[in-house]
Amino acid sequence: MNKRSSGVVVAGIVVALLGMVLVFTYAGRVRAGAGVSGAAGTAYVATNDIPAGTRWEDMVGALKKKDVPADVRPATAVATTSQLNGKAAIRGIAKGEIVTTTQFNTSSSGGLDIPAGKNAVTVNLGVPQAVARYIQTGADTNVYVSYKNLPTAGNPADANVTKLLLSNIKVLANQPMQAPTAEAADANAAAANQGNEVLLTLSLTPDEAEKLIFAKENGSLHLGLVHPGDAPVTSGGRTFKTALV
Repeated sequence: MNKRSSGVVVAGIVVALLGMVLVFTYAGRVRAGAGVSGAAGTAYVATNDIPAGTRWEDMVGALKKKDVPADVRPATAVATTSQLNGKAAIRGIAKGEIVTTTQFNTSSSGGLDIPAGKNAVTVNLGVPQAVARYIQTGADTNVYVSYKNLPTAGNPADANVTKLLLSNIKVLANQPMQAPTAEAADANAAAANQGNEVLLTLSLTPDEAEKLIFAKENGSLHLGLVHPGDAPVTSGGRTFKTALV
């Protein structure tokens, strides 16, 4: 074999070896992507859309622990089921998204962005009273209260009254009612009614909070969704039976 033929053979061997190296490298990356390589890391992935304001304990059932390639696993990926106990999501988490600590507020406010001078107050309302779940975090609402059987010196029919209580109240969070515990005596009844109520957390001054709490404890509330940009309003009085007929 002459020198030229030997050079061709050597070059062929080098090309073949390079090809084998590339194949093994690609196969290793495929195995890592499939979660079977030691280079893969674990992370929690959302199996359903999770709304903003949801507490970690309430979303664990909508998460699945998976192996993901190390080069796509965020450094802030949640590592344990207890890492974010007591914290709430500050934004919505989409189905299929890797859950990270940056999606949660770790401050003492528990994930709520409470304006200075305001209190966060939560009330439970039926779906119709909460505008059929159309109220979203950040929306402005008007709060109406209805009282029944009030003392009256006039027409007894006027003992039932509805009144605009508060206007342009900011919604800090909107959450479904939590599932009942297995130990609850009326767990079956509670489970049947689950989904018929929502929890709305509102931003209120202490004076507004007093009015809302009193109205909730002694009457019934309805919320009205305000057109974006509309100014606060007041009503001309109150509505009762003899004012309508």
